[in-house]
Amino acid sequence: MAAGDPPIEGFGRATLWASAVGGALCSLLVAYRLLTMSLEVGSAQGNWVYVYLQGFQPSFVRSFVYACIACGLLIAVTPTLVRRLEWWTVVAWLAVGLFVQGSVRQVTRYSFEQIFVSDGASSFYSPTLTYDTRTLVRDFEKLRPQLPTHAQSNMPGKLALVGALRSFSDRPLRLAWVVILISNLGGLLLYWFVRELLGDRDVAITAVIFYLLVPAKLFFFPVLNTVTPVIVLACACLWLQSLRTRRLAYAAGFGVAVYALAFFDPLGLVMGLLFAALAVHVLRDQEQPWRRFGTLCIIAAGGFLAAYAVLLVGLQFDLVTTFVSLASDASAFNTLAGRPYSIWVRQNIVDFLFGLGVCNAVLATATMAFAANRSRVDRWRDPIVVFSVACGAILIATDVIGINRGEVVRLWIFLACFFQVLAAHACVRLRSRTAVMLVVCTMLLQSVLGTGMLNFAQP
Repeated sequence: MAAGDPPIEGFGRATLWASAVGGALCSLLVAYRLLTMSLEVGSAQGNWVYVYLQGFQPSFVRSFVYACIACGLLIAVTPTLVRRLEWWTVVAWLAVGLFVQGSVRQVTRYSFEQIFVSDGASSFYSPTLTYDTRTLVRDFEKLRPQLPTHAQSNMPGKLALVGALRSFSDRPLRLAWVVILISNLGGLLLYWFVRELLGDRDVAITAVIFYLLVPAKLFFFPVLNTVTPVIVLACACLWLQSLRTRRLAYAAGFGVAVYALAFFDPLGLVMGLLFAALAVHVLRDQEQPWRRFGTLCIIAAGGFLAAYAVLLVGLQFDLVTTFVSLASDASAFNTLAGRPYSIWVRQNIVDFLFGLGVCNAVLATATMAFAANRSRVDRWRDPIVVFSVACGAILIATDVIGINRGEVVRLWIFLACFFQVLAAHACVRLRSRTAVMLVVCTMLLQSVLGTGMLNFAQP
């Protein structure tokens, strides 16, 4: 954060440090309960819980220490050098993030290859061995009943991605690492988005660090839900650029990206609340804002419909028909699996905060409290306030609609990635690399223990 930035009203350094230290202590408590196998992630009463596969292993310490050292060396780089080489710093973090992710994932009982090819953990590899990508998309509704569980209950975008990747390599281990690389490239998009929205390189860099270490992502690599944040971030970048530059090409690209998101993981469409909030924030002081907003929406709708038409005519794939069919099946599944709404509307939030990172959740809450504390006059002019309100609304809406009842540690990874911006904002306001390292260590501790002990991605 630049030296001239105003302090957070009502949330000074003492309050933020209390949030950081309190979050770290809460994280240590969660770690203790993981070590003693007394923490239940999920709900046995709600008929979904992640079970423990093994207890603490000595190898956990080695992976944790290596990961902390790698991150600490890069966090120790002076802010002046970071600002001078900002994009190189992002690239360096992508490299360190990849090393850390590999180190953390070494503690699991299963290899990347086993998870990637498994019909239990993933389900998207084996269908591509039997059918080509064109057939999987064109005949998806006809083939769906005979596909493995996850492939059967998801839009065909994930199958199409794996099919496309297999055209470059047929080695599952290599494909698994490519999925991780694609997921990590979302860090570049997140950096650009935060830098453009908040105008703050320090928050943007810190958000990238947290993005690469989100516990939920590390728990589930190389499951394809870890790729969803990349598509959502592409939508966010294109939409923000269209609002700022008024170039219709960006709006059309945004429409195509929204179609890609619906084709890959339609749950990500809940981020439309953020896109609407960004439009209000950017356009409110411009001349004839609603006319400009209407124009951009029309062009975006044109891009979406163009993509829709290409797949409908070229592959006879009807996005809406498939979406409605899957939504109906999801509703029926919750009933058959005995997952009551009343339990999961509460438990989903708890599980989401666990996947977000406990310390990060506390810091994100501090930023949201700051947003609520702002004066009514200034509230909607501050981008972090707009972003905070949008994220809070998205979390509540996604929970209340009740589509997902359990498994949100995996299903809401994309939202956990956006909440890292709120945690990063609170952390950077302390102007302390120690605070960043404190949060990183808590994330890594939770990630190592959760990855090594629980059956998040079990073949």
